Amino acid sequence: MAEARFSCSVLDVGQGSMQLIEQGDEVNIIIDCNISKAPEHVLRYLGRRKVGRVELLLLSGTDQDHADADGLEMLWKRFGAEIRRVWYPGYFAPTDNWKRVRKLLAKMKEAGVQVWSPTAGYETTLGELHIKVLSPHPADSDTSNNASIVVKITAGELGLLFPGDCESEERWRNILKYFGRHLPSHFLLAAHHGSDHGCVEDVVKVIAPDYTVISCGEDNQFEHPDPGALRIYRKHTSREVYVTHEVGSVLLESDGSSITNVILDAGQEPDGKKAAKAASLLSVASAPRFEFPNRPITPNKPREFA
Repeated sequence: MAEARFSCSVLDVGQGSMQLIEQGDEVNIIIDCNISKAPEHVLRYLGRRKVGRVELLLLSGTDQDHADADGLEMLWKRFGAEIRRVWYPGYFAPTDNWKRVRKLLAKMKEAGVQVWSPTAGYETTLGELHIKVLSPHPADSDTSNNASIVVKITAGELGLLFPGDCESEERWRNILKYFGRHLPSHFLLAAHHGSDHGCVEDVVKVIAPDYTVISCGEDNQFEHPDPGALRIYRKHTSREVYVTHEVGSVLLESDGSSITNVILDAGQEPDGKKAAKAASLLSVASAPRFEFPNRPITPNKPREFA
């Protein structure tokens, strides 16, 4: 079976976020690095997908459930300078976790990695993947969540939307106002782990995805996904809505015009493994062991609308 031209994976990492977008064997983009609940699964998954170089590591938010310092350190030890670019929100967060993240980013920059903070309107192309930044905007980046980097990735004719923790109705309506034509997408990662704050029905209606995936942990303290938000996603998603704690990691494959295949609980034998054209550049056997400190993961609480 021929490899998919493009693929998008939403990894099951508990109450956190990590995605992998691939253009065949040519370009890899990783979004977020809260992987401390499932480090072995993540390392195994990246190995099975033959990820040897990361063109872009995008930290969509400053909170630990998106930008975990331990997860970033693990990826840095794994890939080193093969991480070519890092994007992060230019939002001041006083947390110990974010201070550690900033120190790691400084080390990466010293090693030659391009590290910077994009804002709404910026766009670039990596291989055949076109990236448009829809948020943040200084005018209403009033919380760490609303300062999330929101990106639309276009792969051929395929549209993929990643909203981070963007949560307020005002922020969403400004995105709709200025970037409405970029919102329609085949795939949507539900904002803010499926919370009611991140779900604005008028916006979801415009996005009109074929597939929506909600990344959240089982029995999480925030009770994500919110039942009302789930109803909205199901109402305006034409094919399927998946929740990672129910179906595991989700792998979507595309020929560049539509989503042609969906694998649930991806990363398990034999599903989700890229066909080996040569020896993997990143074998599981060669992975350096990385121990996480024994401490709880405490993602931010949903905030009220401003």
